[in-house]
Amino acid sequence: MKTPCLGYIQLLISTARKREIMKKLNLASMLFIILAVAGCYMPIKGRVIDAETQQPIEGAVVMVEWTKQHGFIDHWTESYKVVEVVSDKEGRVKIKGCYSPFVAPPHVTVYKKGYVAWNDEAIFQGRARTDFKWGDYEFKLVQFKPEYSYDQHIFFIKMSIRSSLNFESKQIIEKAIDWEEELAIEEQRRLRNK
Repeated sequence: MKTPCLGYIQLLISTARKREIMKKLNLASMLFIILAVAGCYMPIKGRVIDAETQQPIEGAVVMVEWTKQHGFIDHWTESYKVVEVVSDKEGRVKIKGCYSPFVAPPHVTVYKKGYVAWNDEAIFQGRARTDFKWGDYEFKLVQFKPEYSYDQHIFFIKMSIRSSLNFESKQIIEKAIDWEEELAIEEQRRLRNK
């Protein structure tokens, strides 16, 4: 025969176990949500402006690419998603996000004829960029100076947009740099003939 006290103790133990199980389930659910959202990049709004005049730049191409890493020993990178947009008369752009926990942070490149290309990882002619954060951002483009090399600039752009990955999805920016590629070829010819 059960004593009332023993039944009450069993009820308390049962309730405590249920609470412990619920805590673990809640923790597991929160951890799953954090991991699922960790690789997700929400849409962003940005503005492309002239670095010197602070005026908006219309017609600048903003290309964003997400990649996935594969393998451990035989490591390789795959283009997962590419978004290309063109800035409006106020220099504004809206970039769709990427909702996958398996992608690397996005690579961003901005290009407009007459300006030095902007990249989220590097600055033309050698320095690493450290000021970029995914979110609302002002892309400040510096005017291309006569002493700059078109050949070096095209190389910088091609490296920035990872032109060997998913070339078919980068048509807007590739078309935008066509004119400069011609100048780079001409520059190479002049240097060879000296």
